[in-house]
Amino acid sequence: MWFRNLRIYTLGDDFSLPDNLDERLQQHPFRACGRQELASFGWTSPFGTAHEVLSHQIGNSYLFCARKEEKVLPSAVIQAQLEEALEHIEAEQGRKVVGKEKQNLKEDITQRLLPQAFSRFRNTWGMLDTDLGIVVVDASAANKAEDFLGLLRSSLGSLPVKPWFCEQPTELYFTEWLKQAEIAPGFTFGAEVELRDSDDGIVRYRQHELTGTEIETHLAHGKQATKIALEWQQRVNFVLEQDLAIKRFKPTDLMLDEQDKLVDATAEQKIDADFALLSGEIKAIFPQLVGLFK
Repeated sequence: MWFRNLRIYTLGDDFSLPDNLDERLQQHPFRACGRQELASFGWTSPFGTAHEVLSHQIGNSYLFCARKEEKVLPSAVIQAQLEEALEHIEAEQGRKVVGKEKQNLKEDITQRLLPQAFSRFRNTWGMLDTDLGIVVVDASAANKAEDFLGLLRSSLGSLPVKPWFCEQPTELYFTEWLKQAEIAPGFTFGAEVELRDSDDGIVRYRQHELTGTEIETHLAHGKQATKIALEWQQRVNFVLEQDLAIKRFKPTDLMLDEQDKLVDATAEQKIDADFALLSGEIKAIFPQLVGLFK
């Protein structure tokens, strides 16, 4: 278990975690879709479906896992049956079906096919750290993170959060780092960048030196950096995006080599060790990330 994406949200100063956390989570457990349901969303154990505990705590960091089931009904199948039904009605009654009646017919077909649909499952991991006052969601897309936050808000009763942001546009910072060919101590440039100009022209580089003449030329012609790869303390690599979402958050080999190797560890022990590692790194890196934008 390691978060590959970090969408970070800051908690309001008045937030406090309820004492009966587990009881509140138990009110919103994941359950399989009913025969006529398109989707189901709820908490599952970080340790797997065989376990009942719905959160895991290390210090003041809490780990959660939300599970979603979605029924998969190919639109082509629904459309084919809808066209067949429309043709039948037109032949039998001599009229065309349009508007709301057509929509209702489509919904009826969908409901009839649901019991035959395949299921797609997805887990979304997240953590809440009361020391840092943040919620971190492992989601590549903002809407998936919002789904997680919505479930957590429903469970806790209140969740005053807002996306982590800085006062000035992030591209101004990214671009200045490249122009100066340096960044704050502890951080180094990776090998990926995205450059844009006011005409929506985009240049993307991967596996490319970010401090060379080629990048400088683009900057001199008015392009700004909107995505940039960084490394922190030779411990983690990541791509920082314009909205401060962190993608491809990966531990380096150096960091992994420093960790104690668990011998014959259970699945539960591995989850515990991974979360200890992850939460420790986030505790260390987040204040320094904030410091980049001051």
